[in-house]
Amino acid sequence: MASSIKEIFSKDNFKKNKKIVLLSAAVALLLVAAVIGIAAGASKASGNRKNPLSPSSHAVLRSACSSTLYPELCISAVATSGGVKLTSQKDVIEASLNLTTIAVEHNYFTVKKLIKNRKGLTPREKTALHDCLETIDETLDELHETLEDLQMYPNKKTLREHAGDLKTLISSAITNQETCLDGFSHDDADKKVRKVLLKGQVHVEHMCSNALAMIKNMTDTDIANFELKAKSFSNNRKLKEEETTVSVDIAGAGEVDAEGWPTWLSAGDRRLLQGSSVRADATVAANGSGKFKTIAAAVAAAPDNSKRRYVIHIKAGVYRENVEVSKKKKNIMFMGDGRTRTIITGNRNVVDGSTTFHSATVDS
Repeated sequence: MASSIKEIFSKDNFKKNKKIVLLSAAVALLLVAAVIGIAAGASKASGNRKNPLSPSSHAVLRSACSSTLYPELCISAVATSGGVKLTSQKDVIEASLNLTTIAVEHNYFTVKKLIKNRKGLTPREKTALHDCLETIDETLDELHETLEDLQMYPNKKTLREHAGDLKTLISSAITNQETCLDGFSHDDADKKVRKVLLKGQVHVEHMCSNALAMIKNMTDTDIANFELKAKSFSNNRKLKEEETTVSVDIAGAGEVDAEGWPTWLSAGDRRLLQGSSVRADATVAANGSGKFKTIAAAVAAAPDNSKRRYVIHIKAGVYRENVEVSKKKKNIMFMGDGRTRTIITGNRNVVDGSTTFHSATVDS
């Protein structure tokens, strides 16, 4: 017995037992780490998993998307974005616009990456990519303004005015995507860059198209219901007065009042246009008799984000320049000395290497 105990605790056996103990401990640690990893992964997956829409929200979503050109995109985009509660068509439009904003931001980074990393870009391609950044910036502003307007709907404005503003903003956003792609439609090299942008731009265009269709459906329904109620209260004096002072311009300019002015034109602007003499904030004269010799210089000197009309008087003469009015230069009004006396003419065109976006004589 004594010899067997000695054998167990012999030096060689002690080394073997020590190795077994260390190996067992290592295996145990690996098992614990694996269990912790699996648990953490499951927890993370659970946290990332979007809550599905409720049956009632899904029914509202399907109903709202039924009026769109791309109903499958309309449904899948909102349904897979998370468990938002949808109780009305307005909720669906808001959720869709938020997702569109995210897609536009993604397109922005795609364009920035192309400008930074793409080798061998031609000058026109670089200009076209910067045009895309500008149109993307405008699209984001238009989407944010649409969301703000949508949150106020149907208060603060008349139904028709609200509907017109919402549809105009989204229509402009759709046009911006087409304008971006138009800059890459002229030769083989352009088309390679266009292909990189195509999927993202078309996705945003389709999302905006869906939002426009839903906005039209919602506002048309609300206007029809309002007019139906208005008829039942035809003895209401206020409603009668509105009917006699507001008419629809058949030519397509929108609603006009009894005097023929667009209803969106403010009283201050009407007085400004009707006045026999308008006080100009800046004067441009090609012959040097004004404060500025070029329109571009006058625009550059105008205040940013002006809260009132900033009037630039352009005296008689020929101004050979392309005038760009950035979005910071708000409320600027150009006033000439007559259509045959004050002439602004530019010479940018696609054939000479310019992009369509920058070929306008006056761009704002």
